[in-house]
Amino acid sequence: MGGEAASLARDAFPNGLRQPEGGYRFSLDPLLLAAFVRPKRNVAAADLGSGCGVASFAALMLHPALRSCLGLDIDPAMTGSSLENARLLGLEDRFEARTFDIRAARDGLTPESRGLVLANPPYRILGTGQPCRDAARTLARFEARGGLEDFLAAAFWVLSNRGTLGMIFPAARLGELLGACIEARLAPKRLRMVHSRLDEPARLILLEAVKNGGSETTIEPPLELYTGRGEETALSAQALEFCPFLAANAKARSCSIS
Repeated sequence: MGGEAASLARDAFPNGLRQPEGGYRFSLDPLLLAAFVRPKRNVAAADLGSGCGVASFAALMLHPALRSCLGLDIDPAMTGSSLENARLLGLEDRFEARTFDIRAARDGLTPESRGLVLANPPYRILGTGQPCRDAARTLARFEARGGLEDFLAAAFWVLSNRGTLGMIFPAARLGELLGACIEARLAPKRLRMVHSRLDEPARLILLEAVKNGGSETTIEPPLELYTGRGEETALSAQALEFCPFLAANAKARSCSIS
């Protein structure tokens, strides 16, 4: 889809994206991830656990220097939705998608073929938290078929040397995340904590890691998502400046832990 229809779809983004009926619904997290990454010029990206493609599309629109993105998701319904969304947004020439289990990266993905990897993996360890009644939602929220180490191993495999991983993950699992990155030879280089409000504990962490990178790490100022309380809750000016796509849902009232 091109022309005026695609322009209107981009203006409304992320509203209007197609998602599988009854399946997992994306939150603010992939939009924050797309705004956080800093792609080098003319690199190709891969989006691990891409869902309906929201992180891929946000990154492609926010970063014109990004050449293309490959979305990989284990759920064929999500793959279908992402391809439909690419056509809706007029991004089909820069986006492709495959139904793929990232645990099979060494068998199905070309090594060192991507300069950037996006990852918004399942946040919850299987057996913890409230279970989902729907199998597709379970795959999206729980490490049922691919945990943190699997996502990091796939990222290392597909990234070019000194390529960059961008990930969003629960702040409560920060120690685990940093240790796993170092073990996978993905050096943490840039971190930013995401708070619902600055007087509350961080709920999410944005991470940039570099394949075979050095040891120095930059801790960026915290990102506060909301101002006000109760009926006065609104996205903060800082959050809207950080990711303009959040303006499509400027009255959102929760910092999700998917």
